Amino acid sequence: MTLSLEGLTVARGTRDVVRDVSLEIPPGEVTTLLGPNGAGKSSLVLAVAGVLRPRSGQVRLDGVDLTHLAPERIRAAGVAVVPEGRHLLPDLTVADNLSVATFSMDREAAVRGVEYAVELFPELKTRWKVQGRYLSGGEQQMVVLAQAIVSRPKILLVDELSLGLAPVVVKRLVPVLASLAETGIGVLLIEQFAHVALSLARTAYILEGGRLRYHGTASELRDHPELLRSAYLLRTGT
Repeated sequence: MTLSLEGLTVARGTRDVVRDVSLEIPPGEVTTLLGPNGAGKSSLVLAVAGVLRPRSGQVRLDGVDLTHLAPERIRAAGVAVVPEGRHLLPDLTVADNLSVATFSMDREAAVRGVEYAVELFPELKTRWKVQGRYLSGGEQQMVVLAQAIVSRPKILLVDELSLGLAPVVVKRLVPVLASLAETGIGVLLIEQFAHVALSLARTAYILEGGRLRYHGTASELRDHPELLRSAYLLRTGT
């Protein structure tokens, strides 16, 4: 299934922070959205998730309009979001954090979903009864990724995978996104380190000042870093 954003404009307060953005997240591959801090990337993700209401435009999943649905209905439709900042429940154990993520699923699907997530992150099994607040940053990121994965989404949006994490942890997480795409999931990766995102993605977009400044292949951006610099992306990883 393809997730399509069509002319999306999103406001925060009285100011438009995303302006007339159109992009597609096709199945079975990683798409990346790059841009400097304050470009509107996270606001775009929150609008797709139903947390922010777009001022205009549409969000469609294989033609089905999701634009004005509540977040839980968007998730039920097959769109899962990992927001920036590792938002897990710190007083709950790893097991309970994953259980909470299955609240709208029937028991059999919930069990299968948790098993699948643990297959991807076997490290969590050894931390199963540990409260979220006592996990390392990398372990917390595994938990929030697992929370999104348990529902077996068709589309996965990941905002700032590597934020605050050691390079060795990022190296562990990156192949998981690649393997998810190989199963047919469409992945949108928003990432501060362009070299990480471009190593995974087939298609890339650059957002700057709330507007798209680039749409093309990730390989073109890898080969021509001046395109990144021209969009004020300072942390290119080169």
